[in-house]
Amino acid sequence: MKARNFLILILGLLIVGFSISNSSAINTIDELAYVVAIGFDVGESSDLKISFQINMPSSSSSSSSGEGSSDNSSSDDTSVINTVECNSFDVGVSLLNSYLSKKVNMSHCKYLIFSEELASSGIGDYIYSLKNNIEIRPSCNVLISKCSANYFLQNSKPVLNEVATKYFGLETSSEKNTSYTEAVTLKDFFCDLSDTFGNPYAILGSINGISSNNVGNNNQSLDDQSYVAKEIDEGSQKNIENLGLAIFKEDKLIGELSGLETIMHLLICNNFQNATVNIPSPFSDSDYISLYIYSGKSKNSVKIVNGTPYIQCNVSLKMRLLTSSQSSNYMTEENKRLIEEYTNSYFAAHINEYLYKTSKELNSDVCSFGQYAISNFLTWDDWTDYNWLDKYQESFFSPSVNSRLTSSYLLMETNS
Repeated sequence: MKARNFLILILGLLIVGFSISNSSAINTIDELAYVVAIGFDVGESSDLKISFQINMPSSSSSSSSGEGSSDNSSSDDTSVINTVECNSFDVGVSLLNSYLSKKVNMSHCKYLIFSEELASSGIGDYIYSLKNNIEIRPSCNVLISKCSANYFLQNSKPVLNEVATKYFGLETSSEKNTSYTEAVTLKDFFCDLSDTFGNPYAILGSINGISSNNVGNNNQSLDDQSYVAKEIDEGSQKNIENLGLAIFKEDKLIGELSGLETIMHLLICNNFQNATVNIPSPFSDSDYISLYIYSGKSKNSVKIVNGTPYIQCNVSLKMRLLTSSQSSNYMTEENKRLIEEYTNSYFAAHINEYLYKTSKELNSDVCSFGQYAISNFLTWDDWTDYNWLDKYQESFFSPSVNSRLTSSYLLMETNS
């Protein structure tokens, strides 16, 4: 019994001694510099220019803002941006640690931002390096900026949130309210990049808001299809605008989707949340009606016909009517049916345009139809020999839409 108690005492002393001896290796909050966003640009003196946005306590931001390279400047009251030029991401982190008084920690990083210029030349190596970093979470969002990544960070100013991490989180969650973009994570991008079923895509963003190339001269409602994230406009208010998707072929940026095309993408991929969409009015050629789409699902199938992919997409929608006027009564059975028919035609046409754009123009299967096509092959070798990601360009499509007007917020016609 005494021997047992003695062993327990010795074990306890060893545990306490080990904890004390290693306490110096534990980093406290005050010793860490938390990165909330990382920007990647083409370098001037090296291959890569990396900008780290670091969250700083407001009480120490003024004293800490002097740390870093000559390109370091404050983006808001609670964060600073440090920039390094290097040949790889890991070397860039080491360089940043070499002149900061705190150790860089990337476990709270929300955004990985790549400039269009860099993404067009290929970002596969950077994605693999980031995925291999144990501090960067797979849930970190991947964004392609139409301006430089450094400019994007410098002008990302929290208005309603003082903490940069919360600000970036809310910007990403806005896709749930509009469906004009999709939250694409590092995990999503990496999986699409490394498998044989589809191609990767990312959030499309910039500073300054949206633009329209098809503004009418008679005050008609704008067609959502023309909405894209805008390039730099020095004269406008500077805020983050995430709108549309950046499309890749393998690891290279090759095109983009507009707001409405992104809605069609989300419907086909069964990632749709909700959206408000204007469609031409079935009652007047010069008017539009607004619909709130709150449910959308697609049943997809792929057949190989004479060696060519034949893809069917059967989309179902639930919606509410938002438009109202003093003289209208949209909610009669006849008018409801007419609205549903127009909605079916409108969405079927835009889905068809979206599908043929991704196949014929971009040759990029961002819907991962390959996961449905693989059932046509008996062995894995048959599948890889078919080379789906190149064959997708030969696809032809048959989309159909079935919408249902379930209810309305409108005032119903009353008899006086």
